[in-house]
Amino acid sequence: MKYKHKKLLKILPIVVPYILLAQTTTLEEIQVTEKIVTKTNLIDIDLSKLEQEQINSLPELFKNNSSVEVGGGAINVQRIYLRGIESSNLNISLDGAKQGKNMFQHRSNELGINSDLLKSVDVKTAPDASIGGDLGGSIIMTTKDAQDFVKNNKNYGAIFKTGYNTNTDLKHGSATAYQIFNKNIGAYINISGVNSDNYEDGNNNEEIATAYHDRDYLFKISMLNLQNHDLRLTINKNENSGNSRWRGTEYRPLESELEKIVSSTTNYTLQHNYNPNDLINLDTNLNLTDISLDREDVDKEYENRTIGLKIQNHFDFDISTTSNRVSVGTEFQKEHGKGSFDPNALDKNITKYSDADSKNQALFIQNKTTINDLNIYYGLRFDDYEFDTGLGKATDTTFSPNFGLDYSLTENSLIYTNYGKSSRMTGLVPFTWLTNIKKDSTYSNDLEAEKSTKYELGYKYIKNNTFADNDVIIFDANIFKTTIEDLIVSKDVNCKNGICGSGEGGRTLQDIYNRSDNFKSKGFELKISYNYDIFSTSLAYTQIDTNNTNSDTNGVSDINEDQNIRRVGGYDSKKFVWNTEVELTNTLSADYTLNAVSGTDVLDSKNNEIRRNGYTTHDISMKYKPSTNSPWTLYTAVNNLTDKQYAKATTISTKNQADIYRYEMGRDFRFSVKYEF
Repeated sequence: MKYKHKKLLKILPIVVPYILLAQTTTLEEIQVTEKIVTKTNLIDIDLSKLEQEQINSLPELFKNNSSVEVGGGAINVQRIYLRGIESSNLNISLDGAKQGKNMFQHRSNELGINSDLLKSVDVKTAPDASIGGDLGGSIIMTTKDAQDFVKNNKNYGAIFKTGYNTNTDLKHGSATAYQIFNKNIGAYINISGVNSDNYEDGNNNEEIATAYHDRDYLFKISMLNLQNHDLRLTINKNENSGNSRWRGTEYRPLESELEKIVSSTTNYTLQHNYNPNDLINLDTNLNLTDISLDREDVDKEYENRTIGLKIQNHFDFDISTTSNRVSVGTEFQKEHGKGSFDPNALDKNITKYSDADSKNQALFIQNKTTINDLNIYYGLRFDDYEFDTGLGKATDTTFSPNFGLDYSLTENSLIYTNYGKSSRMTGLVPFTWLTNIKKDSTYSNDLEAEKSTKYELGYKYIKNNTFADNDVIIFDANIFKTTIEDLIVSKDVNCKNGICGSGEGGRTLQDIYNRSDNFKSKGFELKISYNYDIFSTSLAYTQIDTNNTNSDTNGVSDINEDQNIRRVGGYDSKKFVWNTEVELTNTLSADYTLNAVSGTDVLDSKNNEIRRNGYTTHDISMKYKPSTNSPWTLYTAVNNLTDKQYAKATTISTKNQADIYRYEMGRDFRFSVKYEF
C-alpha cells in the first residue's frame, strides 16, 4: 500500500497559526553558541552564501568547491562526487537519518532539503569509527533549531521568501513560522516549493525532461539546556516529480517516451543528548527514512525504508599531561525494500518476486588524545551484516581500524595524516532491481562486505595580522588516496558469449557478487584563503586521478550500464575555483565565483576513450537590505554569465553515441526577496 504521509500535511494548517499566535513567555534574547574547533579533515561549505547564490537543489550547495563535482544536468540524475568518489559510497545523513539511495538505473540517489534550513554541513574525508558505510567519506547535515531564528528578543515570527529564475521560468517560494514557548522549548514549521520548466543550454537548445516540481515540508521542536538535556524531534519530507524516461535520461528523449515519476524521501528523527558532567555526554539518535518512487502512468510503486538507532557516550578526562576524549557506542540499521513485480517481457517466465532486506549491527570506539602540540586520533569499528534477497541470505563481519594525527610545527602551522578502513554490505545496486530474481538461483560465491582504505597527508598554515589587524590567511595542501574493493554488483540474464548486463533494461538478476577489481581515486589539493573585515577571497585547486573503466560491460556495444560513473566514481579531474566576496556597504554585498575545469578523457559505451572538453564559468551574486534593521532582503544572481555551453565529465553519454550528452544550464538570471517579521 502506498504511504503518502497525509497526516503530516493535514496538521500544517493547524500548527502554523498556533505557532504564530500561541500564548508565550517573554524572553531575553537566546544566544545559541557552538564550540569552534579547527579541523584538518573537513571540507568547508559556507552556508552563509547559500541564500545569496540562490541555490534551488541540494547538489548546487557543493558546486563551488574544488573537492566536489556535481554531474548529470537534470535534477533527477544529478550525482555528487567527493574527491572522485560517487555519493552512493558516502555516508550521507540529515539529522542522523540515512540519505542517498540508488532508485533505479538512471535515477540518482535521493537527496533533498530546503538549504535555507540547514544549520551545518560537515563534509568529512577522514575515517571515523562512529560513522559506518563511509567508503569515500561522509556528508553530515544538521537542520536549524527554532532558537536559531530568534532576533531582537522576539519569541515568535515568520519568514517569507519568493523568487524567479529566467532560464527555466522557475518560481520558488517558502514560508517559515517559528515560536519560542519558554527559555528552553521552541518549534518551527517550513513549507517550500519549486516549479521549474526545461532549461536551455548555452546554445539555447532546450534540454528535454529537465523540468520538475519540488516540495519540501519540515516540522521541528527543540528542547535545549533543560537540566542537562537536549531533545529534538524532526519530521521532514522532500518530494520531486517530473516527466522523464524510465529507461534512461542521458540526452533529449522524445516526448512520447516520457512518463510522470514521483520520488519522495521522508525522515523522522528523535535526537537526545544528556551531558551532566565530563564523563557522561550521551547521544541517542532514533531515525526512520522512507523513500518511495511512484511511476504514476503505469501504476507501479517502489519503497525503501531504513530504521536506525545510534547510541554513543563521550568521556572527557585528563591523565597526567594528556587530555582525552573516548567515544564508545553502538549502532543498528535495518533496511527493507519492496516494489512492483515488473520484469522484462522476455524474462517473466523465469522470474520470481522477492523483497530485499539488510541489517547492520555495529560496536565502535573512537578516541582523541592530546599531548601538548600533538593530537592523536584512533578508533575501531566492528560491523555484523546480513543481506537477504531472492538469491538467499548472505552474512559477513568486518573490523575497521583508523589512525590519524596532527602536530603543530609552529604557532601557525601543522601537519596532519589520516589512515582508515570502512565497510558496508549494500548500497551500490539500485533497490528497484533487487526484487526481480531468476527462479532457482543462488549467489555464485559467498558475498563479502564492500571495503575501502583511505590515506591522507597534509600541511596547514594559519596566520593572523599579516597585512592588517585581524586579517587571516589560511593555506592547506594535502595528498589523498582511496581504494574500494569487493564492490557488490549484479548480473542479469541477458548474456551473450558469457558477458552479461547488470540489470539495465529491467532484465532479471541471476547473481549478486563481489567485483574482482578495485576502484581507486588519488590526488592532491591546494587551497588558500584571505579574510579581512569586509573582504574575502579564496583559491582552490583539486586534481584527481582514477582508474575508471567500463568494467561491468566489457565493452559490449548494446549494454550501456556504465556502473562506475553512475555509482562508483568519476573520471580524472582538474578543477580550479576562485571566489571573492566584498561588503560594499553595511547593506550591500557582492560575490564572484570562477570555476575552471580541464578537459579529460571519458569512456563511451564501447569502452573507447574520447575527449570531453574543459570549460570555464563565471557566477556573480548580490545581497541588499534597505537598512541594517529592515525586514526585507533582496537577492540577485547570474549563473554562467558568459552563457557557456558545457557538460560535466561525470555526465553520461547517450548509448552508442559517445559525443552526445546532456549539456548544463546556460545563462540564468535569478531574483528573490525575503521578508521577516
